[in-house]
Amino acid sequence: MSNRKISSLIPAAALLAALPAQGQEPQPEGAPQARANALAEAQARASADAVLEDALQALDETGRALEALTGGNPEEAAAALETAIGKLEAVLERNPGLALAPVDVATAVHDIAASPADIRRARVRAMQLLEDNQLQLARPIISGLASEIVITTTYIPLGTYPLALKSAAALIRDDSPDTAAQVLANALGTLVVIDSVLPLPLLNARTLIDEARTLSEKAARSDAENARLSALLAAIEAQIARGEALEYGGRGAFDPLKAEMKEIRRRTADGGSGTGIFDRLSELFEQIGREHADATD
Repeated sequence: MSNRKISSLIPAAALLAALPAQGQEPQPEGAPQARANALAEAQARASADAVLEDALQALDETGRALEALTGGNPEEAAAALETAIGKLEAVLERNPGLALAPVDVATAVHDIAASPADIRRARVRAMQLLEDNQLQLARPIISGLASEIVITTTYIPLGTYPLALKSAAALIRDDSPDTAAQVLANALGTLVVIDSVLPLPLLNARTLIDEARTLSEKAARSDAENARLSALLAAIEAQIARGEALEYGGRGAFDPLKAEMKEIRRRTADGGSGTGIFDRLSELFEQIGREHADATD
């Protein structure tokens, strides 16, 4: 099965807190980004496949049944399996054709605290080590080169798991508890775990565009609004530089973004305004996101 991808963006207030408003004191370095990442993680978790409670209860009952069999209590195991089978039948009745039932969703943020220049230097060092056949020395450098949310979803395979539970229940009735326990252990080993990776620079930049677009469409902006728009454009460019340094796109993938940013700066200079100024940029971010998703399937 392909990795599930999440298309929702980070709430603008999170990332935009990193930009100084008129008269606002600078905040500690890193604090706004940490808040943005935390809100992005919460948004990602909320947008992931919803856990099916009946499926989760079926998984819990499977564990109970296995524990009961290990403890020499086949009657308790049989009762637990009866409940588990009933829960999965309810899932299938409500969701005909469902192949995988989500039972757990976990999210993690991996965000390197380094500038694009530092990231490029780390990349060069890692490549040098790989060329010198020093894979194990390069590995910790490479593993840290990430700015992303990873969503890990665990699923019950509905095509095989219920059959395994029914088989274990039959074995208990046939007075073969040890074999039944082995069947359940094997069934638990068939749970499907899928990771989805969402690059933070792409999400953050696309979120910053929301406010920038509104300001760019406003005629006769105040000096404070022009300053805010300039800060937003700089923040978008910083995210582009970060995404490029971390290679969340192929060779030259970020060049059209940088070229479009120059055009946006030209159109918004000296209070310039208009509609659709950010449309092309948004399309380019969507394209890179799709290409990254396809590459990591």
